[in-house]
Amino acid sequence: MIRVVTDSTAQLTEEEIARHHIIVVPLQITINNEALLDGIDISRADFSKELQESDVFPHTSQPSIGQFLSTYDELSKKGDTVISIHLSEVLSGTVNEARSAALQTAADVTVIDSGVTDRSLGYLVLRAAEMAEAGKSKEELLAKLAIQKKQTHLFCFVNSLDYLVKGGRASRAIGFFSSLIKLKLELIMENDQLKVLHKCRGQVSFQKLISDMLQSVVAEAKISQVGLSYVDSDEDVQRIAHFLHEHRPDIHVVTRLTSPIIMSHVGPRGFALMYDV
Repeated sequence: MIRVVTDSTAQLTEEEIARHHIIVVPLQITINNEALLDGIDISRADFSKELQESDVFPHTSQPSIGQFLSTYDELSKKGDTVISIHLSEVLSGTVNEARSAALQTAADVTVIDSGVTDRSLGYLVLRAAEMAEAGKSKEELLAKLAIQKKQTHLFCFVNSLDYLVKGGRASRAIGFFSSLIKLKLELIMENDQLKVLHKCRGQVSFQKLISDMLQSVVAEAKISQVGLSYVDSDEDVQRIAHFLHEHRPDIHVVTRLTSPIIMSHVGPRGFALMYDV
């Protein structure tokens, strides 16, 4: 039997996880020197609140080799074949920890770098689980995922560089300069890289970027599902969801808080739009 493992950055509903028997290995979060497991010891809503209110910036880190090893070892007892799909190496060392654990376990484990995260990662995980349930072989499953990776798209809209500065990923000088000119970014995850697709100044230009993106989604008949994930405020994503329901009621839209690791990168009022074709 093929079992699918992923990490807690995958945007999956509780119902999807239970229905497809997906195993989720949690990332780790440190708040005031206290180590917590994502989704177990702290919820996404609580982490989002911590980011907004705490003077000490919370930090995230990948699961340990031990977490993966115990998961794989347990599955090996049942003779299961494991497909372990994780967020992009560009964002986290999670996939490398999984690879290291795969070398140490007796289980038959194939580790996949999705090249994305959030709902885009969720799409790949769900496809793998559905194919496993349909009795497809590991080779068939891996071939399909290689194709779907190229058809999965993630666009991230960054409203502020505040969290990048707080987390030490950008200098205060950059943050100050960006706030002065109200710099906003549209990022894309493509070919296993995180790239700046557009830069704009001010809210009017930012909303134009979003509008252009929505028009392209509505015009693409192959798109049947869209993921909308946000950091703190859901104002923008609810407006987008309403637009999609109005213009493409056939599209299934999932709107949820993103994972802590994405929150700490993207910043206040940031959000992402994801789809596959």
